[in-house]
Amino acid sequence: MDSVVFSEEQKAQFRDNPQHLHDFRTKIESSSNEVHALTVKGTDLQKNAMKQFEQGMKERLKKKPEYFEWLKPDFSPGCRRLTPGPGFLEALVEDNVDFIRDHISKIESRGVVTADGKLHELDVIVCATGFHTAAPPPFPITGVDGKGLGEHWKDRAETYMSLAIDEFPNFYVMLGPNAGIGTGSLTMVIESIGDYIVKCIRKQQKENIQSMVAKRARVRDFTRRADAYFKNTVFMDDCKSWYRKGDKVTGLWPGSTLHCIEALRSPRWEDYEYEYLSESGSEENQLSWLGNGWTLNELEHRDLAWYFQPGFLEMPNSPFPEEHEGFKTRAFSH
Repeated sequence: MDSVVFSEEQKAQFRDNPQHLHDFRTKIESSSNEVHALTVKGTDLQKNAMKQFEQGMKERLKKKPEYFEWLKPDFSPGCRRLTPGPGFLEALVEDNVDFIRDHISKIESRGVVTADGKLHELDVIVCATGFHTAAPPPFPITGVDGKGLGEHWKDRAETYMSLAIDEFPNFYVMLGPNAGIGTGSLTMVIESIGDYIVKCIRKQQKENIQSMVAKRARVRDFTRRADAYFKNTVFMDDCKSWYRKGDKVTGLWPGSTLHCIEALRSPRWEDYEYEYLSESGSEENQLSWLGNGWTLNELEHRDLAWYFQPGFLEMPNSPFPEEHEGFKTRAFSH
């Protein structure tokens, strides 16, 4: 895949024509969201992707076609993070490059010694070891009864909806376990998680909630739902991937990007346990947020008929309100 370079004329179009820029961005975003089926085993897109990737590899390796069988993966595209790897395959077949497949027996001061005893003298060795994503943060995070997050996640990192953890009240995670994506826009996932967390904070502020924590049963349910979903995906193929810990996918959301956005749209408050603050000198009342019966609009002399303003008016469709044009773009949700 070649890098895209925009001409000065194209840049001027983006700069001077906001609608053109919006249409371009929309096209890019839509195209990234329409390939989710690539990750589901047995779909036409998944099967065709395998053929296209193989054809692309053969084309890049045609100078030394025997390399294809050496490099052809046993897993489907998407099992591990996709990368166009610009120039990598082309470099392997150049005459001044040796592609050595023997196992390394040791590394010494002059270079690498392979299993056949041959020394390959080198000036530079690059170790691409990857990274470990399944571990808890290296700094201490303590929940109820003094339990640390490392202990809580010693067997598996589990969450509720990727962002809340049982036994850790008032603790929310951005891009935690099962929050990544295989296709689509991670930016929208980040925004959706952020919006969800803000809704939780606002609820706590408004309703005098001292702490809220995800129920253990709901964390368990989310884990089970995720495991069931991933059984029929390419992520379970035999590949080394940061998406997984053992045979469990811990790095990705169990669905598409659009599915994640919709799932986080309306928090299920019943999936949390709450501890309320008591007002000084009075018995606990979970409806104390009702206050003194006045609104800020009245006390600060703001618009006292705001519900007549165009932004707040919504005429329902007759006879079926749910057939509103806006709901055809984004379905109604509770």
